[in-house]
Parts: sequence; C-alpha cells; structure tokens
Amino acid sequence: MREMEEIDYQKIPEWWAMCQKGDCPKAGECLRFQACAAVPEWMKSWRCLMPQFLKDEECRFFQKMEPVRMARGLNRLYKEVHDAHVRHDIRMTLTGHFGSKGTYYRYKDGERWLNPEQQRVVLDLVHRCGCEAVDIFDEYADTYDFTVAAR
Repeated sequence: MREMEEIDYQKIPEWWAMCQKGDCPKAGECLRFQACAAVPEWMKSWRCLMPQFLKDEECRFFQKMEPVRMARGLNRLYKEVHDAHVRHDIRMTLTGHFGSKGTYYRYKDGERWLNPEQQRVVLDLVHRCGCEAVDIFDEYADTYDFTVAAR
C-alpha cells in the first residue's frame, strides 16, 4: 500500500461533494470525509452530501482514501501520432467522450487530471487507431482521485 499524502483542499474541485458524517464507521478511510476535514475553518461553504442520504452501512458515496496513478496532458500523444487524419479522429472521439471541446482541451492541455479509467479509454482509442505508443501522457502523479462525482 502506498503512503498516504496529506490532502490539499486546493486540489479538490468545487463541484466535488464531501461528507461531514463523522460517526460513519468508514469515515477514517473515506476520501469524502477526510477531504472535508482538510478544508480550513475560514472556508464559508463547500458542496456536501446531505446526512439523511447516508443512513445505510454500505454508503453508495464511499470513496476509499488511497492514492491512484493520475495522468495529465495529451501533447506527447500528438507528437507520437504522425498521421493528421488519425490525430483528427482521436481528437474528435475524445471531444465526444469528454462532452465538449472546452473540456477536451482542459484534459489535452493538462489543466485536468485523467483518472485510471479515463487513461484506459484514451489508451484503448490510441491502440485502435494503430498507434503502439505506451507512454502518451505528459505527466503522471500518485494522488487522490477527485474526478469521481457523487451519484
């Protein structure tokens, strides 16, 4: 198991829901609860899960507090793919996958981290397009995954 890093509240997207349920049996290992504890006292508000929806033992919002290998930036990928048509196909497919041109560029330019599932989507697409490159992301880091929304 990797060593736990301290949670930096500035890395938490403002849309990401936290949890304040300190009496939860999983609070000690829940990223949502631990992230909430990392928010400084001077913060006036943040998006939080409502306690009335957190009654059962198997919380559907639970997110285990463990670092994962995140990646960002797709510029290395485009340097590896020399065919302009293939680059265009990759860009169009990823734009559709991420939902908009703006969101695609946030991932491409490294403003947003790609979690392991998103990395697999990109790698699968690249391999389907015939590119053999393995190391296609600009940067990697072991950090907490704040990309999973509460559903």
